[in-house]
Amino acid sequence: MERKILQEEKEYLKQVENEIDNLQAETAQSIKDTKVEIENQKKYFAENFYEIKQDSGNELADINTQIENLENNKDRLEKLSKRLKKQKKSPYFGKFDFQAENEEKPSSYYIGIGHLNNQNNEINYVYDWRADISSLYYDDALGKTEYTCPEGIVKGNLSLKRQFKIENGVLKYYFDSSLVIDDNILMEELSKNSTAKMHDIVSTIQKEQNILIRSNELHNLIVQGVAGSGKTSVAMHRVSYLLYKYRNTLKNEDILILSPSELFADYIEDVLPSLGEDKPFTTTFAHMAKKFLGENFLTREELLDNLITNGTQEDFEDIAIKYSFEFLDAFKEFLNNDICNLFLPKTLVFGNLVIEESEIRDIYYNKLKGLPIYKRIEAIAEHIVDLFNIPPSKNMAFFNRAKKILYSKMITTDCIRIYNIFLRSQELRETEAVGAYDIAQILLIKENLFGLEHNYDAKYVIVDEMQDYTPCHFYLFEKIWHCPKMYLGDINQSIDKNLSTDFLKLLSREIKAKVCYLTKSYRSTLQISKFSQKILGKKVANNVNRNGEEVKFITCRNIIKELEALIKEKQEKNRNKTLCIICKDKKEIEYLQDNSSIINRFTVLDETKEMSNNKNIITTIINSKGVEFDIVIIPFANDSNYQTELDRNLLYVASTRALHNLCFVANKKPSRFLTKQTND
Repeated sequence: MERKILQEEKEYLKQVENEIDNLQAETAQSIKDTKVEIENQKKYFAENFYEIKQDSGNELADINTQIENLENNKDRLEKLSKRLKKQKKSPYFGKFDFQAENEEKPSSYYIGIGHLNNQNNEINYVYDWRADISSLYYDDALGKTEYTCPEGIVKGNLSLKRQFKIENGVLKYYFDSSLVIDDNILMEELSKNSTAKMHDIVSTIQKEQNILIRSNELHNLIVQGVAGSGKTSVAMHRVSYLLYKYRNTLKNEDILILSPSELFADYIEDVLPSLGEDKPFTTTFAHMAKKFLGENFLTREELLDNLITNGTQEDFEDIAIKYSFEFLDAFKEFLNNDICNLFLPKTLVFGNLVIEESEIRDIYYNKLKGLPIYKRIEAIAEHIVDLFNIPPSKNMAFFNRAKKILYSKMITTDCIRIYNIFLRSQELRETEAVGAYDIAQILLIKENLFGLEHNYDAKYVIVDEMQDYTPCHFYLFEKIWHCPKMYLGDINQSIDKNLSTDFLKLLSREIKAKVCYLTKSYRSTLQISKFSQKILGKKVANNVNRNGEEVKFITCRNIIKELEALIKEKQEKNRNKTLCIICKDKKEIEYLQDNSSIINRFTVLDETKEMSNNKNIITTIINSKGVEFDIVIIPFANDSNYQTELDRNLLYVASTRALHNLCFVANKKPSRFLTKQTND
């Protein structure tokens, strides 16, 4: 029986591959024909330009529309060609048999990264993983079930679930199971070596991940996911799902991803293309804030690196206050009331026209009460223009002049100066240089004063590493984007401030968001995951049962010699695996590279660099967040180096970067967060 099923599946695979070949040939010819048609249209336009120009304009508009439609069709065909090329190597990864209540017998449905049918659209060889019916593959056990589609709820019976391993067009094996995804295939995927780019997880999406990916509720969503739970992958697959489901109204350019760093943006950039979608617009908050502010400011990475080496108790207290929702409430009160009192109305004289101070005061403080300053100023400026009955040709110039005069009646429009007024009112330290913990407040002041003009419009926004943002950041995001947003991160990976589930409750109330949890970790082996949670001092994740080597701890006298010997040992045993030395700060990187010719050849990974294919990497804990490596070595794991709560958080983040192998090296008394492991 097994042999018969295998033979039938191989024959079906061959049939699908032949159909892909036909589709590729047909698509290639269509691309060629479309290019010729575009050139013909452009040639006709060039040769008949003056005649067309003298026409009423209808022909010109028609030609432009035709060329635009042809260009769009060419782009669509080229996108399809790329997808078919990839899908030829592995046309599908799953199959299920489902019999709807109104059907006489079950039908088989094969699932892949894209839809495949014959030229007449009569036979569906493969269904897109995002199709409504495909949810049965990810969510349901065998037996009576149902799925939802535009026509309504379809009930029926699920009688088979089959998973395939197809590589380069060859069926390696298959599994039948009552639940997806089978441990054998999942473990094989998890055991793979890390790469320079994040890859899609479409063939191993788990039920709890699929619920988030396919959520039809377009509202703010907070995803609290433990380290290695696949939260960023889920976000990328959700984008792909939304682009498929709402393909008539939602385009790639309508999606914005706010990434924690340029490094991480580079790491995730291939996920959507691998699923057949174009890359979305990705930026970092630092880049966006610099454009808003018009000048540089101290980034979070720069501040944290200084905090790790030179932080004082006062610094940590300052950060804790700015992470509080009480701080946000006080700042909102300042924005809504106190800041508006910086405007001092004066009587304005324009030639024979006099606008009394009392009139301006009444408009500003009474009629426009509750509006930000820039809207009040604009409304008064428009009122002045209306009084003069200015011709439209001179309207804007006079409007801008009136605004300038009105702004001159402000005590100050210096955002930092205004922010320091607020800080003084709260008995907090004033700021001289704008840094990451103050930038959201500065921008909120600027938004109130002048508005924030930007080109970051979006219909759906993803904000990654949410634990790195203060409540003021979230308040700013809600002002910038009025569309649904997915905030994702892990409160356990907050470095500079210990966060609890109370933070999530308060945040969900502030931004009117639903909180969802991903509690299962798929990244690290069981040994690494358990060890990292003991560092944290609490159990935060459920682990997949993937066993590996025990976590290694080495004490030595000469840390350079020990590291070089360890590197040599790991490289000999694991030639194709990534090895990363994760240091506490940049000073440690400089010391190691200055004193070791071997480590000096390692690629330094910082927040601005792209992920390279170099297998030997050295970086800081801050810059390692969100990325994973096969082997992780953490040097200088001494108690004098890792002893505070901040240090505990750093060790936890560093340890959760390891996929298969984790090693700590100390040349003095080991960290208290590591030695306590032996007592458990």
